Amino acid sequence: MRAFVLLCFVFVCGWLEAQITLTVADFGTSGDTVRISQAPPGNLDFTSTGTNHTWDYSSLVANSQYLKEFKPIGFASLLVFGTFGPIAPANYRATYFNPTKDLPLAQLSQFLPVSLSDLNQYTKRTADSITSLGYSIAVNGQGVPFKSDTIETRYKLPLNYNDSHYSRGYTYIDLNPVIDFKIKQYRQRTSHVDGWGTLITPKGTFPALRIRHDINEIDSVYQTFFGAGQWFGTPPTQRVEYEWFTNGQKDWLLKATETNGNITQVEFQQNYLGLDASLAEPTLKAMIGPNPVTNQLEIQAENPLSEVRILDGFGRLVFQQSAFNAHSTTVDIHSLSPGSYRLVLSSHQASKEFPLVKF
Repeated sequence: MRAFVLLCFVFVCGWLEAQITLTVADFGTSGDTVRISQAPPGNLDFTSTGTNHTWDYSSLVANSQYLKEFKPIGFASLLVFGTFGPIAPANYRATYFNPTKDLPLAQLSQFLPVSLSDLNQYTKRTADSITSLGYSIAVNGQGVPFKSDTIETRYKLPLNYNDSHYSRGYTYIDLNPVIDFKIKQYRQRTSHVDGWGTLITPKGTFPALRIRHDINEIDSVYQTFFGAGQWFGTPPTQRVEYEWFTNGQKDWLLKATETNGNITQVEFQQNYLGLDASLAEPTLKAMIGPNPVTNQLEIQAENPLSEVRILDGFGRLVFQQSAFNAHSTTVDIHSLSPGSYRLVLSSHQASKEFPLVKF
């Protein structure tokens, strides 16, 4: 009898400390939704990891929330449906698509003779991988697809502790004959399951695997609407994404993004908080132009501005100017090198970011 009790104790302890395995069933599919909260990182440590580790992020407090939708391909345009739908070649038949902000189309669109909007990423979900197939862009309201010439593998399945994989992706976006405008996106991804244990978030306590993605990206833009046609290479983007997964939740439970050694974004799954959850944030409404810009950048805002900052592709501050509560200001950036930047406008109540291209 004593041996039986000891055996049960060993079994229960082993079960409590068991490492989980992630399979395709733990990733979202067409028609799924997850509610995502966003929170400031505060002083929390998102980099520590290891075996049988406990990550306690129960103190996270949401300041915004959105619904992440895994949209069926049938909701796409006819062109997109033909490229990523059931009649497409097998390796390009997407399972779903999601809106994305990988490229600064919204800001570029205001200076083009066409309207660019609704950037979506297309994903294929199979038993052994989750892959990125390409994008679609709404050009004057019509969805236009762009397949990735090299398909990037975001997750190689099944996933267990200490698993690693390397993948790269290459996408060429050419808006000819509508306009002579092209974008090249080249990405490299190294992923490593570097921890397992217990994750605690405002949603609850879960057995979890921690995945670290090291992502390097280089984008190039070709245009002819400002001077002679030429390619502009952007500064390389290097970031680390930390993700915590458990079984049966359709997506990561928690994701922290690190840029230039600093945690810049924290998102986590959470139940709907409702309109009384104090999620409404002050907003800063502003317009900038021209973008792309050569020397002088004009800024107009409904809110009185207190500061203008420009960050490079590594998140480093390369320009800072006080606005002295002005609703409009001019910024001279002739000394900046050509490339892609982030413009950050601040008022006393809110801030707003814009992708910025310097010629």
